[in-house]
Amino acid sequence: MVPGLQRALNYLPETTDALWTLSLSTAREGTIREELKRVFFAVTAYEVECEYCTAAHMLALMGKTWSRQECVELIEGKPSPRLTAKENAAVEFARAVGRRPAGVTDDMTEKLRALGWTDAEIVEIVASVALMRYTTTVASALDVPLEQAMEGVGVSCGVPLDRLES
Repeated sequence: MVPGLQRALNYLPETTDALWTLSLSTAREGTIREELKRVFFAVTAYEVECEYCTAAHMLALMGKTWSRQECVELIEGKPSPRLTAKENAAVEFARAVGRRPAGVTDDMTEKLRALGWTDAEIVEIVASVALMRYTTTVASALDVPLEQAMEGVGVSCGVPLDRLES
């Protein structure tokens, strides 16, 4: 199966290849564990109302034994008992960056530093959100249909979830 997002970008093969390379590098590089970065991806996708990316990253978390309910609560803004207080603070920071990057304040980054996040890790969080904002822009603007596997995830970001790939 070729993901709908990849098909949507097939007019730009070099861009598509670069995006997948960047996605893998962003998820794997640095000291923040990949699962937490997936949380950042899901929260960001939800904040910018991208059904496709929200469902895709919820599925990725569910593959790591998160329940659908845990994912929904997390993306809707509840702290996760699966995460530490430090990690939940990072999720809220990612949510703020996803919602409005220009709204990030020194107080926000200072709060993260006070909880033990390093400057390098703060950059990792921002890079994760920035990648997701790019991806969600492509998926939303091109109205990429949901994959069959996304059916039943059932999270609405404000637009219908019934656009399934045929």
